[in-house]
Amino acid sequence: MESEIKKILNLENVEVAHLRYKGNKKTYVVWTIIEDEPSSSSDDEITDSEVTVDIDIYSDSNYLEIMRLIKTKMKENDWTWDGDSQEFYEEDTKLYHRTCSFKKGRYING
Repeated sequence: MESEIKKILNLENVEVAHLRYKGNKKTYVVWTIIEDEPSSSSDDEITDSEVTVDIDIYSDSNYLEIMRLIKTKMKENDWTWDGDSQEFYEEDTKLYHRTCSFKKGRYING
């Protein structure tokens, strides 16, 4: 799952990190797996789950094109958009911040 997300979020001119960004760019994306819930079972074994991922966009300028690109790429890879957070402006960092959430089912290999 993590390698798939990294591949999808390989964005031109935007640094991407898992859980925590340690760089110094003013525009970047951080993704986090929020939950991985069982969704199907067979013979008392979980066979499928639904994964929820949050993708946080931080920018000192207009982030809408990055958001559009992320939504397009996630949809192309069979992720379902699950909503966006409200818009934030973080005074301490002077960055705009918005979160997009996505869900996807996956088969669990025994």
